[in-house]
Amino acid sequence: MSEHSSTWRDTVGILLLALLVAGCGDSGTGQGAVVLVVGPSSTLMVGIGSFTTLTVSTEAGNFVDPGEVDWSSAAPGVATVADRGLVRAQAGGIAHITARWSGSSATALIEVWIPVEVDPSADGTSFLGRKGYVEYLPGTLPFILSAPHGGALTPAEIPDRTFGVTLTDRNTERMAEQIRDAFIARTEAAPHVIISRLARIKLDPNREIVEAAQGSPFAENAWDEFHGFIETARAWVENELGSGLYVDLHGHGHEVNRLELGYLTSGTDLDVSNGVLDAGNFAATSSLKALVQSTGGSFSELLRGSTSLGALLTDEGVPAVPSPADPTPAGAPYFSGGFNIARYGSRDRGTVSGVQFELHFPGMRDTEGNRALFSQRFARVIEAFMTEHYGFFRPGG
Repeated sequence: MSEHSSTWRDTVGILLLALLVAGCGDSGTGQGAVVLVVGPSSTLMVGIGSFTTLTVSTEAGNFVDPGEVDWSSAAPGVATVADRGLVRAQAGGIAHITARWSGSSATALIEVWIPVEVDPSADGTSFLGRKGYVEYLPGTLPFILSAPHGGALTPAEIPDRTFGVTLTDRNTERMAEQIRDAFIARTEAAPHVIISRLARIKLDPNREIVEAAQGSPFAENAWDEFHGFIETARAWVENELGSGLYVDLHGHGHEVNRLELGYLTSGTDLDVSNGVLDAGNFAATSSLKALVQSTGGSFSELLRGSTSLGALLTDEGVPAVPSPADPTPAGAPYFSGGFNIARYGSRDRGTVSGVQFELHFPGMRDTEGNRALFSQRFARVIEAFMTEHYGFFRPGG
C-alpha cells in the first residue's frame, strides 16, 4: 500500500467522522446552522389568560423575524404559543416553548402561577404567595402590621440585589408573629399581618419595585404579592371599620437604644416648637394626616403629646422618639418613615394612618423573651392609642 493511499483513506475517515458528529447530539442546530437565543429564557406568568411575547435572535445578536419562526409548546395545557411568539397562560404549571428557524432551535421556560384567592375576613387563615415568599394573616382588628425586612429565605432563582441596602432587620419577622399572638391573647382578635419571608439581599419591599427587585421576575412577583396583601387588608379595614392604623415594622442599629417612630416628619422638622408644628403644613404631609383631620386635635399632641404613641411607649418602659421625654432626635440618626408608610399611610389617600416602628436590638429584638415582653407592651400601646384617638378598637367594642 502506498503512503499516498493511506493518507487519502485517513482523510476520508476523518471527514466521515466529522459528518457523523455533526449529525448527532441534541444541540438543536444542524450543520452550518446558527445558534438561536429565545428571550427571555425564563418567564413567570401570573394568572390564567395572562400573555407575553417571546423574541428570537442569533447568538451573535442578530434579530430574527418572529413571523418566520416555527413555534411550539411542550405543554399547551399550561401555555400555548401562537404566531410571532405570543404566549398565553392556560393553567398553573411549567411549559417549554421551542422556536425553530433555519435548521436551528432554542427553548424558553414558562412558569404559570395562579395566585391564591384571598379572603381578608378569614381570620385564622394563612394565605401564601408563590413558594411562600410572602404570607398574609388576616384579622378583624382595625390594625395592619407588615414586616418587610426580617425574612431569611435566599432562593437561587432570585439573584442577589447589587445596589441599595441589603442588611436584614434581625428578628423582626419573628417579632411580627409574636405581636400577632399578643393581640390575640389580649383581645381574642387578630390584626392583619403581612410578612416578607425573603431575605433583604433578594427583595426589599420597602422600596419601589426597580430598586426592590432589580429585574428578577420572581422578586417582582413577590413584591406585587406583598403590596397586594397590604392593599387588600387596607381596603377591608376602610370598608368594614371606616378607619384604622398601619405599622411597618423595622429594626435599627443606631447608637441610641430607643424606639424610633416615623411619621414622614423629619428629625429637623421635629426640632421646631409645637406651635410651629401645629400652625404649619406638617400634618398635611405626614402619615397621620387623616387621623389629625378626624380628631380635630393638634398634630403635636398626636405626634409627641401625653396621649401619643411615644408617651404610651415611655409609660410602658420603652424609650421612644418623638415623645414628651424625647420630642426630637436632637441631631442623632433617626428614621422618619419610608416607602411603605408613604404609600399606605394617609398622607396621600384614605383613612388608614401609618407609622414606621424602628426597634433597637439590645433588650428588644435580641431574645425570644425580650420580644415576647415587647409584643405585650406593643399590643397594650396600640389598643390604648386607638381607643383614645379613634374611639374604638376591639370588634364590637
